[in-house]
Amino acid sequence: MLTRRNMLGWAGGALILVALSAAIIAGVKKLDGPANPDSDAATLATFSGYWWGHDRGLRITRDGRASEALNSGCCDRVIDLKFRLSRPRGSTRVAKATATVTAVRVRDHSVYSPAHPAPHIGETWTLPLRHGVIEETLTGTNYCAPEVGKCGA
Repeated sequence: MLTRRNMLGWAGGALILVALSAAIIAGVKKLDGPANPDSDAATLATFSGYWWGHDRGLRITRDGRASEALNSGCCDRVIDLKFRLSRPRGSTRVAKATATVTAVRVRDHSVYSPAHPAPHIGETWTLPLRHGVIEETLTGTNYCAPEVGKCGA
């Protein structure tokens, strides 16, 4: 027999079901990620991976350790550089991190001069990343993510 009490119980149950469904849908939408990827905060992992350019390469680990090799022409290595990233800031698409040189091996000293000295251990600078391109201001070159084609000769 359908009574007023049964109807209220059924309506209350239906309301709870609708509220739970809405919460589940909202939770699933959050799992899809934000509508704006620029809102994701940068971490050291934002910079990780292999970055390339003509006659140069940069590898960065997820914990911020970096190795850079820069050549002049086909087979002439100019410098091998290691540095450590810290203080990531910005978003996953436009970010900056502080970089500190941890090791240097100059292979072609003629590239450097008193006016343009080689990097040295302990030197720090800001490493910017913008839409898949790292502008490495210490050596004056840029590096691209594998899917970016701006880093030719």
